[in-house]
Amino acid sequence: MASSAPQIDAVAELQNAFKVLFANWQLAIPTALVALLAGVVFVFMLAGVMATFMGAGVLGGMHPDAAGALLGVGGLTLVVALVVLVLLSLLASATVVGAAEHVWHGEPPDLAGGFSKAMAKLPQLLVLFLIWIVLSIICGLLTVAFFLGTILGILLAFFFMFAIPAIVVGNRSAMEALSESYRIVRANVGPSLMAALGIVVVVIVGQIIIAIFSHIPVLNLVLSFVVGGLMSAYAALVMVRFYDLLQGTAPRPAVKTTPTL
Repeated sequence: MASSAPQIDAVAELQNAFKVLFANWQLAIPTALVALLAGVVFVFMLAGVMATFMGAGVLGGMHPDAAGALLGVGGLTLVVALVVLVLLSLLASATVVGAAEHVWHGEPPDLAGGFSKAMAKLPQLLVLFLIWIVLSIICGLLTVAFFLGTILGILLAFFFMFAIPAIVVGNRSAMEALSESYRIVRANVGPSLMAALGIVVVVIVGQIIIAIFSHIPVLNLVLSFVVGGLMSAYAALVMVRFYDLLQGTAPRPAVKTTPTL
């Protein structure tokens, strides 16, 4: 438990996370594959939505019921695809979190071990996912009604930022992970805020890079694969490192990296 705020150099830790990531680039593979899959699915779903609306438009004049059914099937397919992508992203992130723990302790990145650990924690990750859905719905309703949902969503994301590391690394249940993450952040607001801002800045820069080349068909998928994977891997490294640091369980000084070719 985080009863006091450890003295850490948050900026140095964020910079060191870059060094660790590029020396152990394999960490980006799971999330990169999900990012690539998301890009491919988006292209096909966009084409499918356009085809669905065109088909519904053609059928609308002749068979209104068939047009409605076609739109319903298209919408259901889109929802299912999004849920599957989110679950795969959650599993990939948990895999990287598990592997990142090894790296921070000076060991080579063990993606197989990280995946095994993530699979073992899958039930609790699913519970966490369901909790996130409920909280997202609440935030959405508050946004529509009182315009407070966005602020609440940001606060929840901030205070629960260590939930996945708490499950995968800390062996907590979903509810215990949320509670522990809240306690850690509340007791260490400054370092936690620096970690969150570091992740947000990297994500914004990465999204800008992807957006710049989004009009180039093949290159945009490649960038989604590479940049998307690196962004997620960096976030996992930062969350694991600060999770350990703020509990006083991380190795000091920062562990050595393992260069790979």
